[in-house]
Amino acid sequence: MSDVKGPKGYHDVGGDQAGEIPMVELPWLHWEKQVEAIRGLLGDGTRRIVSLDEVRRGFESFGLEKYNTLSFYRRRLEAMTDILIEKGVVSQAELDTAVEAGKARWADLDKAR
Repeated sequence: MSDVKGPKGYHDVGGDQAGEIPMVELPWLHWEKQVEAIRGLLGDGTRRIVSLDEVRRGFESFGLEKYNTLSFYRRRLEAMTDILIEKGVVSQAELDTAVEAGKARWADLDKAR
């Protein structure tokens, strides 16, 4: 698909027919706030580790199926993670270890309840 500006990506949905837009204010989930805070920290004027443009490039390269499967904040999180690995800030092994440690910590908290 293309328009006067050139080829249109699967993520370029502006102007497409999509039906009614729900006008409901949805509360942010706690993890969504954390994703946004992390993105702000990674891209702030001091650190400049991951820019907003890099995050956008990241989720625009997911492919149609992955892009449509993930929520807005999950896309951002996955893109930031991919970019941090790509830049060598963190390795996949380090990330996997941290995720497992987090899961164990949450499992321990659930057992304590």
